[in-house]
Amino acid sequence: MLGAIMGASIHEVLAGSVCMNLRSFRRDGTPVDTPLWVVAIDGRLGSYTDDRSFKWKRVRRNPHVEVAACDVWGRRSTPWYSAVCRAVEQPDQRERIFALIRGKYGIHWYLSLWGSLLTGRVKHRVVLEVEPAAEPIALP
Repeated sequence: MLGAIMGASIHEVLAGSVCMNLRSFRRDGTPVDTPLWVVAIDGRLGSYTDDRSFKWKRVRRNPHVEVAACDVWGRRSTPWYSAVCRAVEQPDQRERIFALIRGKYGIHWYLSLWGSLLTGRVKHRVVLEVEPAAEPIALP
């Protein structure tokens, strides 16, 4: 897993990665992995999702998640890291995260925005801030 080998922090690796794999947990403890766009902001990671998604419902119930760098299909390129996820409520912070995502993903952002405007999903966006642990999860 490249990030650990190169000695880069998980923040640097995830900021340079195409996506972040967010692992949230169902009530029974079953993990559910979801790739999300990700940007680095103030030593944390920023992303967004729909506030009607099951992912957000799981995170709201249990903010303790796991994250890893991945591609758009969710194939991991780093080990899992424990993390805490929360919603960003401050409008200026939300706009900063969206500006960073817009800058990183360019035309893909605009295509996604266009689709969200057409379907009315823009008003349902929740911005996420993720703070990962410094060390990967030790596998048994």
